Amino acid sequence: MLSGVVFFAAYASVTIGNKTIDALIYSVTYNGSYLAVEEIITIIVISIPPVKKALDYVKQMANSR
Repeated sequence: MLSGVVFFAAYASVTIGNKTIDALIYSVTYNGSYLAVEEIITIIVISIPPVKKALDYVKQMANSR
């Protein structure tokens, strides 16, 4: 998100109607739209019992060293 504001600010200004959206709002909206969906999918996948069991097993292996 930060790179969108810093490096691509010149390309990120979008005009909708009479208003121009600045780079920060554009970057938050653009990145937030797919990151929120990815977060929901990740939470669902992590909640699946076999995946949860595998993650617990990996944690147990890491702590036993």
